[in-house]
Amino acid sequence: MLGRWAKVTGRRLVYSGVGVLLFTPFFVASANASEASLRVAFVYNFLKFIEWPAHKDQSVSLCALGAEGVTRQALAQLEKKSQPQRQTRVVYLDKTADLDQYLNSCQMIYRPASGERISLPAQLPPGVLLVADEPDPRDGRVAIALLRTNDNRIEFVINEQAIASAGVKVSSQLLKLAKKPTMERR
Repeated sequence: MLGRWAKVTGRRLVYSGVGVLLFTPFFVASANASEASLRVAFVYNFLKFIEWPAHKDQSVSLCALGAEGVTRQALAQLEKKSQPQRQTRVVYLDKTADLDQYLNSCQMIYRPASGERISLPAQLPPGVLLVADEPDPRDGRVAIALLRTNDNRIEFVINEQAIASAGVKVSSQLLKLAKKPTMERR
């Protein structure tokens, strides 16, 4: 019966309880993948507008802290993209032991929400910039925060003090696009 129902209504959107139950996981997974891809696209574009004086015209290591599932898949796509005169190398840090080994070789750390369980040192090494999804607003190490607005848009805020501590140069174009920090995140 369900097979026949599917053939007859396969070209029309059906608002039945069965249809909603069958297709809901697909839409949820698709929305999660789209948001993860969007956040990773932000991170990739940040790389274009940041200059690490010690690594000019060399590859940049983007360390992904605790990236899982669709976020990890989206990050894997960055390895295939190249920027003029600069390659991006993605390093996945999944345990605290990884941090000790790789933290000094990272130029940018991306901490998606799944990476919050892995703690970072109180102070990051010079030249290391932290980008985080929905971070604690009191975390002064976060140089760029990706935030969801009340109307479900993703925006970013730049912490100029953290940028200065990292010793990197951020393009004025990127600074203009950033939302101004406010006391309340949303």
